[in-house]
Amino acid sequence: MRNSPFRAYRSRGWWYEYPEMAHKAAARRIDDLLQMGPLGIDDFSSVRYLHARALRAHTGAVLSEAEVKSFINLVNSPAYIELLLKEELTGAWLEGELVGTVGWQSTGDNGTTARVGSLFVAHPRMGIGRRLLQTFETRASQCGFHHFTTGVTANAVPFFLRHGYRVVSRGLRQLTPDCGLPVTFLKKTPQPPVRHAPPSALM
Repeated sequence: MRNSPFRAYRSRGWWYEYPEMAHKAAARRIDDLLQMGPLGIDDFSSVRYLHARALRAHTGAVLSEAEVKSFINLVNSPAYIELLLKEELTGAWLEGELVGTVGWQSTGDNGTTARVGSLFVAHPRMGIGRRLLQTFETRASQCGFHHFTTGVTANAVPFFLRHGYRVVSRGLRQLTPDCGLPVTFLKKTPQPPVRHAPPSALM
């Protein structure tokens, strides 16, 4: 993995190793290296570290310091384990490092809606979030869910809009009695695949 684009990114920064004109090629390389798989309780230490680091790194412009600290305190508490256990979790691994997670569950209202509870990536604009979201949507569809929802901080809204979600409302997402974050609620109803009838036999 000596020439891995991720290793270069970590050590020196994306822009030093890859000019903008090579961004897509590098992203494709990273996409090829990503390994996706289910996460269990043995992975929760890495999950909590990633979630705390990613939220602090990517939400500085949209959350207050008090809100960030409140979330990190939650991540480090037993209550966060309980939240993780309620979701089906998938991780993205790159060179043996957990670089992204997505967690989802049924909303419990009508049995047809699946909610993304969390989607965190260590490094944006590298295709990690896209792969995780695709993994969730495929899995949820296979389980019989026809509608997808989520509630995300403002920095993540453009990402979901690019992937077919629409804004429904804005409000407070109360994770626990002691931790609530301002979020935008979004929804997506995928188009069912077009089924072509077999040609009629010639008479």
